[in-house]
Amino acid sequence: MLEVRTARADEIGAVVEFYTRMIDEMRGTDFDVRWRHGEHPSEGFLRASVEAGEVLVGVLGADDPDAPAAVGASRLACALVMNGETDPGYEQGAWQVEAPPQDVAVLHVVATLPAFHGRGFARQLVNASADVARASGKKAVRLDTFAANLRGRRLYESCGFVCVGECPRFYPGIDPTLPAALYERVL
Repeated sequence: MLEVRTARADEIGAVVEFYTRMIDEMRGTDFDVRWRHGEHPSEGFLRASVEAGEVLVGVLGADDPDAPAAVGASRLACALVMNGETDPGYEQGAWQVEAPPQDVAVLHVVATLPAFHGRGFARQLVNASADVARASGKKAVRLDTFAANLRGRRLYESCGFVCVGECPRFYPGIDPTLPAALYERVL
């Protein structure tokens, strides 16, 4: 069973290890996120995000038969960062809700280890992020994904997100030629 919760301060190492493993396991597959170790997401970004209480993790229970073999001692199956920081290009979105930045939550580095694809963990994590945002008084949750990430786009749409536009040349730190699809879920 998956428990979605805020990462604890003593889990910084586990969060960094999770993203390192996810990048390695996704590289060269149809779901390659094209993130780079030490750059995106950087250890500093992850550390600061955990310390600020901005990382949600999906943790497998000790009784889950996949936990020990699939993710080691940390048992993290999925994770994301949720804060109020937008990337350049967000101003191009035809957002459904006009809201100042402090009234919007933005999801970053949404990821699930490949061993857990298809089990609904990402859906649980994304829906939990909306619940957390709603409880903290946010009006909407926003995110971006590669425009060609059809699997991710279907996930976000199934969680109530609406595509509000696409931005060309959106990911300069990863691949400047990749366009992004911008998504919003009104709370």
